Amino acid sequence: MISREDILALALGQLAPADEQRVRAAIEADPALAREYRADMELLHGLPGSLPETEVPAGAEARLIERLRREEAASTGTPAPANIPLYPPAPAAPATRTAGPMNWRLMLLAVVAAVTLGVIFLRPPAEESLLSQYQGTPGAQTQPLAAKGETLGELIRLPDGRAYLHLNALAPQDRVYQLWRVEGGTPVSAGVFDGQGIVLPEVQIGQTIAVSVEPTGGSEQPTTTPILIQQL
Repeated sequence: MISREDILALALGQLAPADEQRVRAAIEADPALAREYRADMELLHGLPGSLPETEVPAGAEARLIERLRREEAASTGTPAPANIPLYPPAPAAPATRTAGPMNWRLMLLAVVAAVTLGVIFLRPPAEESLLSQYQGTPGAQTQPLAAKGETLGELIRLPDGRAYLHLNALAPQDRVYQLWRVEGGTPVSAGVFDGQGIVLPEVQIGQTIAVSVEPTGGSEQPTTTPILIQQL
């Protein structure tokens, strides 16, 4: 069961790798969740453009960081540690998200502070790292995806019966990719994705899939000629 909290956590990059895969798979398989996720990402991506152009006052960075420390201390009931470096060393392993309500006000304040001060860049999650992760799965097999002699991407079959479909290019602006299973000559939607990859929960030998470019939110049937039709 995917909650609103899970979707927001994914948009803000707060999920551990295992949780991120689980939530992404659910979003890619459910157009309603996909629309909700895209709305969150559009809000975050539009945040820098909505900020007024103004010179950052001297000392603003230190004051914002101190405010975040106080907010964190107030939400957890523990004293705020002193002298936290602005750019701490990267952790040895990604930490998992702890259970319990998340302080979204604090998170959004952190995002606004980071954008204002140029500490981070808001961008979609890196599909390439996810591709590498699936490619590195023991027992995974890769199948090229091509059309008209041009390689469009690849399909990575996983030992558990799933597969990860990755396209080399992003969908055009204001459009999404939609995956279809061709059953008896009829396309059946298997989910939309606005990045470059989507997880197929189950892959059968000889199954035919297709990918088309559709309006945001997807379509009941393909509205454009599929860019890819391939038998697996």
